[in-house]
Amino acid sequence: MSTKYSLAAYARAAAFFTLYGTVKYLPPPLGDALRFAVLKLFVAEIRSWKIKDGVTIWFPEGVRIGRHVTINEGVFLDGFGGLSIGNHCRIAHGCSFISEDHVFDDPDTPIWQQGKRASPITLEDDVWCGCGVKVMRGVTIGRGSVIAAGSVVTRSIPPNSIAMGVPARVVRTRGTGGDRGPAA
Repeated sequence: MSTKYSLAAYARAAAFFTLYGTVKYLPPPLGDALRFAVLKLFVAEIRSWKIKDGVTIWFPEGVRIGRHVTINEGVFLDGFGGLSIGNHCRIAHGCSFISEDHVFDDPDTPIWQQGKRASPITLEDDVWCGCGVKVMRGVTIGRGSVIAAGSVVTRSIPPNSIAMGVPARVVRTRGTGGDRGPAA
C-alpha cells in the first residue's frame, strides 16, 4: 500500500500539529479542556475531555473516543488504520496503540519503499489498559477486559478477559475467582 498525501491533507496535518502542540503539555484541568477543544476540531469523534498532558496523536481523523474515557500521560494514539475507544475505558500512562506497520516481505527492496499495512484497533466499552501496554494493528479488546501493565497485545482478546504478557494471553475471565489476580 503506497501512501501519497494531497496538499490539503498536509495543510490539515500542519494545522493540527500546530494547534495541538500549543496545548499538548499544559497541566490539568485547563490543559484537559483546551486539548478537548482542539481535538474536537480534528478527530473523527470525541466524547470525553480527560485527555492528559503529553498524549501524542497521529492521523487524528481516524480516532474515535467514547464517553467517560481517561487517557493518561504519555499515551500514543495512531489513527492511520483506525482507532476506536469505547465508553468507560481507562488507559494508563505510557500505552501505545499502533494501527499500522511496515511491509517487509521483499528482502531486495528497502523496507521504507514497501509501504504500510493498516488495520483498525477497537477497544470495546469498559476496557482497562495498564501502564505501558502496547496494542498492535487489527486487534479488538472485548468489553470489560483488563490488560496487565507491560503487555503487548497482538491478537484480539475476548470480552471480560484478563490478559497479560508478551505477547498477551488470557490468564482468566473476570468474575471467576474473586478480585485477586494479576495486577494491571
